[in-house]
Amino acid sequence: MIGTKVIYYFGLTKQFSNIFICMERKKSYQKYVEKLNADRELQDTYRALRHAFNREGWTEEDLASPPYYPKDIMRNFQEFSGLRDKLYHELKIYFDIIDHNEFSDYIGDRLKLIDIETPLKNGNTKRNNSRNEDN
Repeated sequence: MIGTKVIYYFGLTKQFSNIFICMERKKSYQKYVEKLNADRELQDTYRALRHAFNREGWTEEDLASPPYYPKDIMRNFQEFSGLRDKLYHELKIYFDIIDHNEFSDYIGDRLKLIDIETPLKNGNTKRNNSRNEDN
């Protein structure tokens, strides 16, 4: 019985150590972004883009090759690009070693929460190249 308790406590300790190991694996720039919410403007602009995509009735496939380019979507896309580049350069100044691809993957993962929050159409309707609603 005593041996069982030792194994049980060891398993519990192992679980807690795994939690702390996972927490320590975050890079310093990721902790900076999360603690200071440094990407808040970027998230707000992305959220506005997703709402515009939803308003237009676009699917995820339409984002690869949009049927048309509304002014507000283009304006928000340009603002998004500028904010993303600004955040990257800010992090590059504070944290000297940041790979751009790693940064893009990290920001993409953070923005996926907005994708879940604002889903687009499932793609069962076929788009035409006008602003009319799909039938």
